[in-house]
Amino acid sequence: MSVRGDVQLVSAGSSFEFRERFSDYVQLGKARLSLMVLMSALVGYWLASSELVLAHLLWFAIGTFLVVASANAFNQVLEHESDSRMRRTAERPIPSGRLPRSEAFVVASVCSIAGHAILFIEAGPLCGVLALSATVIYVSVYTPMKSRSAWSTVPGAISGAIPPLMGFSAVQGSLGPLAWSLFTILFFWQFPHTWAIAAAYRDDYAKIGYRAMPIRGTQLRTVTGAVLLLLVSLVPAIGGMAGVVYLVGASVLGVLLVVFAARFGDGTARGRAVHLLVASLFYLPLVLALLAFDGKVV
Repeated sequence: MSVRGDVQLVSAGSSFEFRERFSDYVQLGKARLSLMVLMSALVGYWLASSELVLAHLLWFAIGTFLVVASANAFNQVLEHESDSRMRRTAERPIPSGRLPRSEAFVVASVCSIAGHAILFIEAGPLCGVLALSATVIYVSVYTPMKSRSAWSTVPGAISGAIPPLMGFSAVQGSLGPLAWSLFTILFFWQFPHTWAIAAAYRDDYAKIGYRAMPIRGTQLRTVTGAVLLLLVSLVPAIGGMAGVVYLVGASVLGVLLVVFAARFGDGTARGRAVHLLVASLFYLPLVLALLAFDGKVV
């Protein structure tokens, strides 16, 4: 074979290895979940802005994505043993052996430091503190608590609801009523969403001892969570922070989610758990889009 052919083979092999490693990093940071969280932060940023400064927006988006992705990566570093015992997560980069745990930790650390530094410098100290708080709660409280108590959903919901606050603080340097309304919407959304995941993957969770679902009163708590979500989602409209379009849309979406939560029952029927999970995944981006379209700071 010619030297040129050898070079092409080496180049092709290196390109393939790079794509494979890049794909592993994408999975390590749970890119789709990270983008969804970033979207909620950008909604807060958008609602707080009277005019957009593109450079500032880009730095905020980059910093937020790095912080969220690194928290997800730390989560996988800590849970690599339990991940290896569940069908849903066994093919993740660390338990599958494609990515050394030490390398994943270094990558997560670098991304976390870079992301927090960007937010502290470019988005302000309040935004940086909020980002750091969300990371600490998610990695140090929520992650280890999942195997100990169903109450782990509470710190998980808090950390997941902080990004919109980051968006507001990045623009205004403070937090107003609409920012806290967004926080409560994301906070209450995570209860039916998390319990639907736990029910859909009940066997996997039982295998490793995760206690994500309440042991008693599952149906009542899930419906209550969905009803509370419906009520808090109407606060922006009631408080004059959103218009009729948002009011009607949020009402319809909220009622539909309550219906799916009622059908969820005690969580033992996997089909109904999946239905609630899918409904929750549609609900959040639609409500955020409606608020971004029809919301206003007062």
